[in-house]
Amino acid sequence: MAYLVAVGFGVSGSVFGKAVTAASPAAQGQGSQQAVEGGPPAPVVAQLESLRARIARHPNDDVALTQLGDMYLAANRFAQAIPFYRRALRANPHNVAAQTGLAQARDALRQ
Repeated sequence: MAYLVAVGFGVSGSVFGKAVTAASPAAQGQGSQQAVEGGPPAPVVAQLESLRARIARHPNDDVALTQLGDMYLAANRFAQAIPFYRRALRANPHNVAAQTGLAQARDALRQ
């Protein structure tokens, strides 16, 4: 989701926060992409809030936990994604998406 939001809106950087400094070329409007300023776009914030509320109501919702992990993974926040994947796998050890996400996050941290 996060990747699609970034690509769809033609922005660069993390959907979780400020992406560039004022001195960088992207902040000066060079190129076809614009920097993410002041945080994630509204649709991403809505998705994050929805997932967090769903997890608060149903702490063992492995699908919601995996989706939140996927958002952190897509934003290159690998260390933050791992706990969500682990929780999802504790709730459902057969969740292939959580297994895959966890492996990807761990691999990314090793590099």
